[in-house]
Amino acid sequence: MSEGINAESLIALADRLRAKSAQNHERLELVTRCEGLPWLAHVPAATESCINILAQIDPKTRSMPCELGISSMEVPSALTTFRRWWPKAVIAMGDPGQPDPRKPLKPGIVQWRFDGVNASPALDPPSAAGSAAIAAHFAGLPWEPPPMMYEAAAPLGDIEVEDLLASMVHPPQMPEGRWDRLPGSWERYIQAWCCLGLLHHRPEQPWSASARRQMLIELAYGVEDWITEAALYALVTAAWVDPACRSDVAGLVETRYRMMREAAKTRPLTIGVSVAQLVYITPGMPSETLHHAADLTAAFQEWPGNGSAALGGSPAPPPRRRSLLDRIRRRRADNP
Repeated sequence: MSEGINAESLIALADRLRAKSAQNHERLELVTRCEGLPWLAHVPAATESCINILAQIDPKTRSMPCELGISSMEVPSALTTFRRWWPKAVIAMGDPGQPDPRKPLKPGIVQWRFDGVNASPALDPPSAAGSAAIAAHFAGLPWEPPPMMYEAAAPLGDIEVEDLLASMVHPPQMPEGRWDRLPGSWERYIQAWCCLGLLHHRPEQPWSASARRQMLIELAYGVEDWITEAALYALVTAAWVDPACRSDVAGLVETRYRMMREAAKTRPLTIGVSVAQLVYITPGMPSETLHHAADLTAAFQEWPGNGSAALGGSPAPPPRRRSLLDRIRRRRADNP
């Protein structure tokens, strides 16, 4: 991992590559400098307790009945992934807490329905052709910095929007191999690729009034879920490749992050660190929010907070609020 890397320098390098015909060695430089960094070289792993259990348990055990108790509700994508991997498991969960993570923060696309704390997809499965096209496109490609990911996702713009949305809650069949060792990763990567596909929907529309912007906002401000992260990542990618939308995207990402910080005062939160990492790589993000995000990640030796030079300049002042950090700490202590 590239300790001490400043996100602004990576964005500046990407801008230089976009301003001229990039040479292979210049593209390689950006990839190399992003090596090992979350969202810039890979999608961060899930942290939910149900996914941690899948990773720790003997795969043979997953064919047996079991009962699992979780102190509070976890995000829908994690729970449905657990049930997909362990179909005979019965999960008992505590109260979701307040503010209710099942309620979207903005009206819009509905991808999950709830029966109490139990979630199920609200969309019909995607077409067989659409699902196969998404899986085939994604399976052979590496995860690279946002400009390269934007380019790589261009063919997904030809897939029907309905298939992209449905594939986030009905992921394609997972291929055998390395994904078997990484529960939840296949689903998280698929969701991120699908959101990148949405970013290529109706590209001729001006950003501020575009369907692609509206859909990603509705997903980012919808039910708290892995899809929240995927949609925020696509918005951040838009800002990397189009400086004209950077102010808008920075405001959208910062506002969603602040809402999460407020929610974490009163209930657990499992996607806090990964969203903080997205905050840090968002072009034009205010410095106070960057410092808060770095401080949060530092507690878990996660980038960017695990490198003293990551923010550059003077040491960051202590954040005014630590409620999100405290909640995540408590969450991980309860669910090792």
